[in-house]
Amino acid sequence: MAKKSKKSPEKAGTPTEAPEAPQRAVKVPVALRFNADLLAQIDKVALRRGMSRNAIISYWCSRAVEAE
Repeated sequence: MAKKSKKSPEKAGTPTEAPEAPQRAVKVPVALRFNADLLAQIDKVALRRGMSRNAIISYWCSRAVEAE
């Protein structure tokens, strides 16, 4: 016995397209120098928030630029 195909509840003949994922900006690597004590404090904050060091620094910089 052949299996019957289940039709989706959408109208027949309409193409179903997956929504496009938002484009992520290309990130450019940069080198920064920090005082060891400041870097330790940044690491503590990042750990507390469950973020990487890079993510927290990038977040803070983007927020500062937006505030200007």
